[in-house]
Amino acid sequence: MIRILWNAFLLAVIALVAAWLSNNAGTVEIQWVGYRIKTSVGLLIGAAALVYFVFHYCLSRPLSMIGAAFASRFASDARAERIAKNKVAKEMDRYVLLAKGMTALSAGDVASAEKMQKQISKKFDDDVSKTTAFEAQLAEARNELPKALVLYTELTKIPETRLLGMRGIIRLNRLTGNLSAALDACKVLLNEKEPPSWAVSEAFELQIQEKRWDDALSTLEKGRKQGVFDKKTARHLKACVLLEQANCTEDAEEKERLVRLAADADETLMQASLGVAQYNIQKGQIRKARSVLFDLWKKSPCMAVYETYLALNASASPIDVVKSVEELIAENPDAVLNHFVLADSSFRAHLWGQAKTSVEKYLEVCPNSRKALLLAAEIAENDRDEKAAADFREKVSLAEAEAPYRCGVCHTEFSEWHTVCPVCRTLGATGLAA
Repeated sequence: MIRILWNAFLLAVIALVAAWLSNNAGTVEIQWVGYRIKTSVGLLIGAAALVYFVFHYCLSRPLSMIGAAFASRFASDARAERIAKNKVAKEMDRYVLLAKGMTALSAGDVASAEKMQKQISKKFDDDVSKTTAFEAQLAEARNELPKALVLYTELTKIPETRLLGMRGIIRLNRLTGNLSAALDACKVLLNEKEPPSWAVSEAFELQIQEKRWDDALSTLEKGRKQGVFDKKTARHLKACVLLEQANCTEDAEEKERLVRLAADADETLMQASLGVAQYNIQKGQIRKARSVLFDLWKKSPCMAVYETYLALNASASPIDVVKSVEELIAENPDAVLNHFVLADSSFRAHLWGQAKTSVEKYLEVCPNSRKALLLAAEIAENDRDEKAAADFREKVSLAEAEAPYRCGVCHTEFSEWHTVCPVCRTLGATGLAA
């Protein structure tokens, strides 16, 4: 009913406008680009109405439909983009949380890691590998080693975390002293075509500790081929293994053979070269022994070389020993230890003045050397200088004992030689102290 009334109203308006225009026709003249159009106002309004009709019903609606289709498409793309951004943000949030938890564990902040445990378990409920890896390391940090070992074993069953699990098993077995189990785990990795470099190093250390010398040399060769050890390091470690094996061998001939093999493998390993010199002395091969000791003093002078050199001159008179020591120190005239060995040999020959002068020069450089202070005290006693002797004895009581071996990395001193440093676990770093 309303539409009928509306249409009737529009018709009435149109009729009135048409009647008015017929009574007031008027004219309109348009000139454009050389064209001239002259018409009435009514026709112009009618033409405008016709153009509007054509645009509205023939073009506007299709364009609106096309625009609506594009708008819908763009709206769906924007919605999908928002959903994707939200998903990425959630992923980033949970991985940031996991990273914070792992960082806390690495820093030893167990309390903070425990607070994040529930959140991590909740956010990674769809990824067992992440939650198990975190819980395993958290259990290890709590010193719950049996639980951690079980969790690391579970990680070995997941391809993505297999190496993490194997490394955890090896580490925990070493901590608990179960070296055979740790070595068995290393063997599993060594049987692979290209085992991880850390597995090669771990296996090598364990095989030395378990005294499996042939296996250690085989692993060392595998590591050299794989690039875990360079040629120089591999030769040095091979010499260390052979020397360690010699130290554990009771058969005298086999011991000598291994020491000589070690010296051939790496001439820079002083312990092996000293061993060769000592065997040469025992066999009366004085020239060979002397040549080895001179070479060692030239490269790295130390007390062990001097003591072996004294054994070389055991049958010589004290004065001849001093002369021989002077020949030794001439091989490396800038060495600080020259003053001490000259003082010691001079003291043995009762050359008190030279001994006193030399030991004083050494103490100027090494004032806390226990062996030098002891020698200075004995020299003072022979000079009947009781006050100086007492002063030196007091300093001796305060000075630390000088161990024969020292790690070149952590500088820890040892009373015996080690292929692997017990403190910093560096391979082949233990050498003779000066």
